[in-house]
Amino acid sequence: MRVGFYAPMKPPNHPSPSGDRAVGQLLIEAMTLAGHQVQVMSEFRSLDISGDAEIQRNFEIKGREEAKRILGEISSNGLVIIDLWFTYHLFHKAPDWLGPEISKTLGIPYVVAEASYAPKQQTGPWHAGLAQVETALRSADGVISLNPRDRHCIQPFLNANVTQSSLLPFTRQLPNRQEERGRLKARLGQHLGIDSRPPWLIAVAMMRKGDKERSFWVLASALVQILDLDWQLILIGSGDAADSVNRAFDPIGEERVHALGMLEPEETQQYLDASDVFVWPAVNEAFGMAMLEAHRHGLPVVAGYTDGTATIVKDQVTGFLTEPENIETFAQAVRHLLENHNLRETMERAAREKFLSDHTLEDAARALDSFLRSLTLS
Repeated sequence: MRVGFYAPMKPPNHPSPSGDRAVGQLLIEAMTLAGHQVQVMSEFRSLDISGDAEIQRNFEIKGREEAKRILGEISSNGLVIIDLWFTYHLFHKAPDWLGPEISKTLGIPYVVAEASYAPKQQTGPWHAGLAQVETALRSADGVISLNPRDRHCIQPFLNANVTQSSLLPFTRQLPNRQEERGRLKARLGQHLGIDSRPPWLIAVAMMRKGDKERSFWVLASALVQILDLDWQLILIGSGDAADSVNRAFDPIGEERVHALGMLEPEETQQYLDASDVFVWPAVNEAFGMAMLEAHRHGLPVVAGYTDGTATIVKDQVTGFLTEPENIETFAQAVRHLLENHNLRETMERAAREKFLSDHTLEDAARALDSFLRSLTLS
């Protein structure tokens, strides 16, 4: 099947790394693995974070012009004719101005994946974007939900014949570890000049203002409560809130906190392999690709509960999910894991097993293939 792919929030080849970009890339990879031909149809971004009505109106105009351009190229055979349009991640700040019009004109199925609807924006600064999300949902032939919370809120706008499916977060499997964990940890510890004997906690996230920044502050406040225990913290990530994040950890001290900045993926993989517990408060996380990465490496996770994190972390089996932004319960959960070596080992095995059973690229390829074929056969 020839699939036209579009991501209005961030195109899959955008230079700035993020979980959103990673999911888009993985969706393309999974559909390709299932034997489909996937073509990115446009790099047009409709994302407006300012709430400025004039900016949004300009995006609407540009979006409709882009839809006409694509249709013109298809009619002149400048683009491969597609059998289905697939839009990933649309919401009021990044609506889809392309998919509904192009799908209707070509007479092909229109699929949306990870669509959300926020009713409070009906009278808010993004009401025009929200209205277009409603238009897209009413036009959709197929809907894929990656977050259980989103599935509930979009139901009123779907037509009676829409095909729906849920897709668990997924990623690629890792090659076999090339170096035994203890030896790898000792080597990396020597490189950083830190002790490799105590447990290593690790957090990997962009240091952006807003929810990410808040998560780092919750983490720092929680770790202050367990300074009586022996541990080291590895922080990987960078962004416009880096200075604020660094200040959050000042009370702990640089002898325990090691902020490495943004690393190459291969380096990040090594630190995940060497660490003992992944810690991330996950304030308002949609589904938490970082937690999935941790489980892929066999790391138990302590995270704040959201509908999204709960699709990855099985509470008290592969880690602990704590009350959102509750510093005390987060600290207690980390303490419990640090004080129980056998529990950490048990959760390590469970985390790896859950990843292999529920979250691989191959799992997603099979699910997406079945879903797409059901649309074209109906």
